[in-house]
Amino acid sequence: MAVLISAFLALAAIGLASVVVVHVAALLGATGPFEHCLKYLGPGVFIVWLPTVLVMIRLTRDFKQKDVWRAALRGCPQWMRRLQWVIVGYAWVGGFALPIVFGGGMEAPANAARSMSAVMLLFYSISVSVLYSATRADKLDESRRCLNGHRMAPLAKYCEECGAPVATGITQVR
Repeated sequence: MAVLISAFLALAAIGLASVVVVHVAALLGATGPFEHCLKYLGPGVFIVWLPTVLVMIRLTRDFKQKDVWRAALRGCPQWMRRLQWVIVGYAWVGGFALPIVFGGGMEAPANAARSMSAVMLLFYSISVSVLYSATRADKLDESRRCLNGHRMAPLAKYCEECGAPVATGITQVR
């Protein structure tokens, strides 16, 4: 399973890097890269999105709905989680507001390229974040302990057994 997740993570990372290049070119007014890469990047979103959804279901199955994104991204470093939310916000702005700001609406080829690449940026970045989290979440969940050494749930702040807080940065041998 880990090999498949890593393979799809690599595909998602390649897709994300490609979309970033295409999106920057579209922001500068060049639509050629977008038109040439669309036949690969468009279907690529669906190729990595299905495994992402399946992995996300596995990562979040034991959590409440309000904690879905915290659970899905728990294996990511803090900077990656923050960057993911910046990209989500930018995709909304880039997908809907940029065509208005640049004028011409969606009829202008450059605006269509900007808008579509911003949306693809969102989907590829979510795939990279969730699949990366899946590669690390099980290891982090196993090592999560309270100050007294008891195992803790992945998102718990306090131990269910003794009430002690999470041991951060402390390696305990038991």
